[in-house]
Amino acid sequence: MVVHQLTPWQDFLYLGGEFLNSVIFGRRDSYVQSGSDLLPIPTGHDFIIFLYTAVTCFIVNWSLRILLIEPLARRVLPTVTKKKVEKYAQAGMEMTFYSAFFFFGYRVYYPQKWVWPSSQWWDGFDKGDTYLIDPDYKFFYILYAGRYAAAFVSVLMEHKRSDFIEMQVHHMVTVILVLASYSSSYNRVGGAVMFLLDCADPPLHIAKQFKYCSVKKTDKAQFWADRWFEIFAVSFIISRNFIYPYCCWSALIESKRYFEHRLDTRICNGLLQILLVLQFYWTSLIFIAVYKQMKNGGIEDIRSDSEDDEEDGEKEKKITRKKSGKKD
Repeated sequence: MVVHQLTPWQDFLYLGGEFLNSVIFGRRDSYVQSGSDLLPIPTGHDFIIFLYTAVTCFIVNWSLRILLIEPLARRVLPTVTKKKVEKYAQAGMEMTFYSAFFFFGYRVYYPQKWVWPSSQWWDGFDKGDTYLIDPDYKFFYILYAGRYAAAFVSVLMEHKRSDFIEMQVHHMVTVILVLASYSSSYNRVGGAVMFLLDCADPPLHIAKQFKYCSVKKTDKAQFWADRWFEIFAVSFIISRNFIYPYCCWSALIESKRYFEHRLDTRICNGLLQILLVLQFYWTSLIFIAVYKQMKNGGIEDIRSDSEDDEEDGEKEKKITRKKSGKKD
């Protein structure tokens, strides 16, 4: 099939179909054996397909949230308020998306023959080999950018987070980095980074959901919140502070053995370093949360709404005092 002869919508459906086939049934033999299905990047339809994927992710996110997660939150939360339902639903959707994209990466990225060692990320780069990719991987790459573009908009519609600026910078840098690495054929190391950065977050958002269901520090919900947070902390520190810096080193240093860096590759490397700084910042929050857990006997809600939790607690105390006839 000659994809560039299709309309953008037909192109979107074709690539999406190939992607879903690989996710559900496994990658086609032709991808692995002959390479006859390889597609050039970038092409004229790619930006329109990116917009389609962003809209799709936005619709899926809010549809599942409104129709499924928020009703579930109202059933399981011990105290139902608008803000707590929103926070529970937000954590539920982030857990869903991170888990789904990690699975997508496992099905589409991980089987690639050039996954490891890292020298294979750059082998053939100067010959243009990395400008040809399989249809399923092409769609996965564009979909990943669309997901974070949708997330950038969604954060604007949600309750204010304590790390609102950092999160928006992360989403914006991720979108630019994914699109820049795609257009400059940095897609092999890009795939490694995308697969790596999704593995640690599901346990965090599961921990948040248990935290929101907790009434006191000794109940089962708090116990499981602590256990899931511990899993998250270990996986985050290993993946973001040891493995991810290796990816940055490979892109910055190892790649020079295979080609001379250009302006576009320098931009990609700069964006990778910005994400690295954010990983170190979030790691510092993890250590703060671990310290509080050891001191107080229970995790606090890190990386988003700890300030809101304190405000909610103060409001609940004031309401209780008013009901009992006491003044502040």
